[in-house]
Amino acid sequence: MAKKARTVYKCSACSESFIAWMGQCPTCKAWNSFEETTESDKIGKKISGSSIPVALNSIKSEKLIKISTGLSEMDKILGNGMVAGSVILLGGEPGVGKSTLLLEFGKSGRKILYVTGEESLQQIHSRAARIGALRPNVTILQETQLENILSAALDFKPEVLIIDSIQTINVDSSKSMNIGSPAQLRAAAAALIDYARMNDVPVCMTGHITKDGQIAGPKLLEHSVDVVLYFENQRLGQYRFIRSSKNRFGSTGEIAVFEMSPEGLREISGERNLLQMQDVGGVGSILFPQLDGSQTMLVEFQVLVTPAAFSSGRRIGENIDISRIHMIAAILEKYSGFNIGQSDIFVRVQGGAHMNDSAGDLALLLAMASSYLNTELPACWAAAGELSLTGRIRSCSQTQTRKRTLLSHRIPNVIWGGKPPRNSMESPGRQYFFEDVKTCIEKTFQKK
Repeated sequence: MAKKARTVYKCSACSESFIAWMGQCPTCKAWNSFEETTESDKIGKKISGSSIPVALNSIKSEKLIKISTGLSEMDKILGNGMVAGSVILLGGEPGVGKSTLLLEFGKSGRKILYVTGEESLQQIHSRAARIGALRPNVTILQETQLENILSAALDFKPEVLIIDSIQTINVDSSKSMNIGSPAQLRAAAAALIDYARMNDVPVCMTGHITKDGQIAGPKLLEHSVDVVLYFENQRLGQYRFIRSSKNRFGSTGEIAVFEMSPEGLREISGERNLLQMQDVGGVGSILFPQLDGSQTMLVEFQVLVTPAAFSSGRRIGENIDISRIHMIAAILEKYSGFNIGQSDIFVRVQGGAHMNDSAGDLALLLAMASSYLNTELPACWAAAGELSLTGRIRSCSQTQTRKRTLLSHRIPNVIWGGKPPRNSMESPGRQYFFEDVKTCIEKTFQKK
């Protein structure tokens, strides 16, 4: 005898089902979002047309087809271009420049279908005219219904499909689910992923995040897509950074740098030096070659240590985690005898990048000591090394890569952590190696 269909209550915001009605959804916290539906019991039934398992070594490998974006920096972090049939998620704060960047994909000369759900055709045309992106190979579609978008894509047969943004796509024409809700995002992303796989067309979609990164948009879809890129901006600056946090066809942690100008985004390629070298130097200032993926960026640590107005000092940082400032200050106080705990410490990382490389510990320590002692470090010197909580200084990774970057910017004098390597590359400047914090501070500030 066939089993009866049971009554369930489904949340219109997140599509979660429960056996009883509730005023607030426990999953997404939405109020009065439950609707009564019926659900048949299908447990134990065989699904027709199921896939047949195959041996792993019997699968034939196919060569990946790469499609250029027209931007060399974007191609680099994607792994030499977009893979046909892949899905790329570009996340970022509203207004960071995602739409401007996607219009630049027209430089590739590929047949592009640009679907906009947020802006009018006139707004897109005005921006494209301003940045010089009016190209005949780019076609604009203003639409939010997923069914209409897929129908237009099947008829138009683009080589690249751009969705701006995934939060505006409406899957359910009956409007039983809210646009931009987790259920809508999952359904829209799943349909676009199927389209990309079946037609071998790369799909690039944007997703908004708040300034705190707390939204169900990009984070909700990270596991489904092939590539996840995050667009970051430098506060009160003109530089934009794109970081790769997931890439099924290349390495992660890669970074691309762009400069925002009235004419649009301009690539910053080659050796990335976003510093004005003539302004580097002074008390509490030192350079550091930071690794970002496979790239090396030259950044400057600026530290100000001043007596605190209260019993305990403040720790304020820009482009650096406060916890790292606390840790380096504690190491400096314990192993150098400085009474730095009752001082305010202000740290700024210049050069556009956030300090996320542990090899910058030594540079931060020396800049902090320089400001505390009110003693200048030698002009245009750099430092790199990892600090241990025991007061030891360890050598950093990829030392030779950092050296080459420093020499390309004519920075030959470096203070390194750890022991001197046996097969060290020749350097025209002076190289100092220290294994403990106490010796490093004494020798550095005794012999300027």
